[in-house]
Amino acid sequence: MDFILVFWCVLAAIFLGVPSVYNLFMKKRAVKPWNLNIDETYEPNVSILVPSYNEEKTIRLKLTNLLKLDYPAEKLEIILVDDASTDKTLEEINNFFISYPDSNVKVLNRTHRAGKSDALNFALKHANGDVIVVSDADCFLSSDALKKALLYLSDSNVGAVAGREMLLNPQSSWVTKSEVFFNNFVQPQRLGESKVHSTIFFQGGFAAYKKACLDEFDHENDDSGTALNIVQGKKRSIIVPEAQFYTMFPVNWRNKVLLKIRRAKQLQKIWIKCLKFSFNGKLVLPKKIAIPEIFLQIFNPLVFLALLLLTPLVILELPLISLVFILIIAVLALKQKIRLALFESFQNYLILIVALFSLNTKNQFKVWQTTDESRLLLNEKMLQEKHLI
Repeated sequence: MDFILVFWCVLAAIFLGVPSVYNLFMKKRAVKPWNLNIDETYEPNVSILVPSYNEEKTIRLKLTNLLKLDYPAEKLEIILVDDASTDKTLEEINNFFISYPDSNVKVLNRTHRAGKSDALNFALKHANGDVIVVSDADCFLSSDALKKALLYLSDSNVGAVAGREMLLNPQSSWVTKSEVFFNNFVQPQRLGESKVHSTIFFQGGFAAYKKACLDEFDHENDDSGTALNIVQGKKRSIIVPEAQFYTMFPVNWRNKVLLKIRRAKQLQKIWIKCLKFSFNGKLVLPKKIAIPEIFLQIFNPLVFLALLLLTPLVILELPLISLVFILIIAVLALKQKIRLALFESFQNYLILIVALFSLNTKNQFKVWQTTDESRLLLNEKMLQEKHLI
């Protein structure tokens, strides 16, 4: 039993120590200045790709939002690619053209549904811009997002830039409040990685790529997978927190978990790919970023699982000490921030475990589905309050 207790202590030290040290290191790097050469006059031609599938509730709002961007109209084209929608998406697009007949929006209508990545690669062939921007139909850009993000692409070493996700409904439920807490926790880490070299945590809400660096969008993960491909092509991929996009987040816990499992599974595939690159000596992403992230995303969930399995044995062996420890945690959890931190950590590691053990399923996420809950909650008033339309 002594061996089990020592083993549990070692696992606990690893489980808590590695993420704490890495997060602290990246937070310190996040406040340091950028090591980039930025040209304030950089203003390239831009193509914004908007993939859609059954977006009748959001597509007009999305297009209206894009027309509000603070960027020269003559240097901006919008390409909407519809992946064989079965609702009234195309009808809503036509209604938009009635209201904005002079808008520079090109519509590509696919007759067979093939998935988001294929839709983006199809749209890429029709894009004329020097910079390719991807923005999902249910995400809305702040008017200055494009200008703020593109400045960083003026550096010759930067190939891709991502924006920061902001929630339109941050106070809707404890589910959205906990997501805000989680985002605020991880953002300095992603910024620190960007200032060291690169982060590959990209989202579909807003990402910009130099077309010269973009052969195609990654077929398994068009967001983070493409960012990794950019880095492997010896360019940097970074996040710019001041380039913000807004989206609705599920208020229902079940919908949140399903969304997070899907994201976790995609990212774990990418980190496994990085691990293989590392073994083959082909990984370009610096090891000071790659090794901790691979451990946190792939191996630390297994350490967490081992702790869960061993903890009942430790409690049986040391009931009084365990009871005191549990009481201390309970008292600390009376504070909302600590309660959210404990809950989010526990939940996210369970999500990582589920995602890790489901990697061998046949679902490759080539076809994406919309989240009806978020779209039903979205309304024009929310967007007007944020000056997004």
